[in-house]
Amino acid sequence: MSLTGKNAEGRARWIAQHLSSDTTGETGSHHDADRPLSDEEAAADRVAEHWAKAAEALVTACCYLVKGLDAFDGQSEKLDAFLQRLVTKRVLAENDVLARLKANGKLAMLTKIGRHAETLFQESFLPLLPAHYSIIYQICLLIEEVGPDQAVAELTKYPEVTRDDVVKVRAALKPPPDTAHNPQPAPQIDGSAELFALRLTTQDARLFANEYGRLDTLDECLRRPPPADDAGFVAIIPILMMGTIERTLMPLLGFSAPQGLFFESPVQQPEITDREVIVVAKRGNFRPCPLTAFPSSKNILVLAESFFPSCAVKIQMFAQTRADGWSTLIEDENWTERPTVR
Repeated sequence: MSLTGKNAEGRARWIAQHLSSDTTGETGSHHDADRPLSDEEAAADRVAEHWAKAAEALVTACCYLVKGLDAFDGQSEKLDAFLQRLVTKRVLAENDVLARLKANGKLAMLTKIGRHAETLFQESFLPLLPAHYSIIYQICLLIEEVGPDQAVAELTKYPEVTRDDVVKVRAALKPPPDTAHNPQPAPQIDGSAELFALRLTTQDARLFANEYGRLDTLDECLRRPPPADDAGFVAIIPILMMGTIERTLMPLLGFSAPQGLFFESPVQQPEITDREVIVVAKRGNFRPCPLTAFPSSKNILVLAESFFPSCAVKIQMFAQTRADGWSTLIEDENWTERPTVR
């Protein structure tokens, strides 16, 4: 029975009928060692039983996702249709499909969960899983790093594990770097660090100014992959638009403040309002590499990779042409819907 188009009274009636038909956990159907359950205990157990099944259903869905990805691997039209259907069914968003498996985003997380399903379905694991994919994803990473047995031992210490709990456990259990052989370990998490590179014209930058849509509107309109824990940002922008980019675009991409501001060449005169400025920012454990000199090329992609080499995911927004190894967004590809003047 569908709720579409029903009024409030109809929805309430449907919910009542649905719950009354659910006999799971009725009073007296479960027993403690010495007595039957009271009405309030049975009601609570009914909630708990369905709550526990939510995580199981999530892992099962991820199994079917992996099955579909494997079935249509190498068949681009069928794979695109499969993913677009998941967008229609509200499993994924368009940005998730845009990022595919290259980013530390929803599709990559769900896929990893599906590939660890055999372990997650074990009796020792299943009761410990919360019904949230981002936390289960972190648990999968913990399994890969320390093995199933130690993962279970760590998770049982938490009555209701959160994502921050698992991240802290993973950090605590990571072996210290061997400073003798690896003095500068790569500052990446999960192998999915993102790099954003963009060269904005004044016209493009003005789309983020106050006279255009509010921040929440721009948030809905701007197309970009889900944020990774570690990310770098390198942009060349007109210096007069610096405030607009810092207040609007950078927060939309998950960056709080610039790490550094640079000119491409020495300033020979006091008037700089017609100059462009290089903006560098980072998120998470990522750190920009120190440069003794800027690359001779003025290409934003070369400059970005000089600051943040060896990134797993590289996104060029507001690009003019395609570039090998980069996910490029050209003109209207940057928007799900182009913002207009208010």
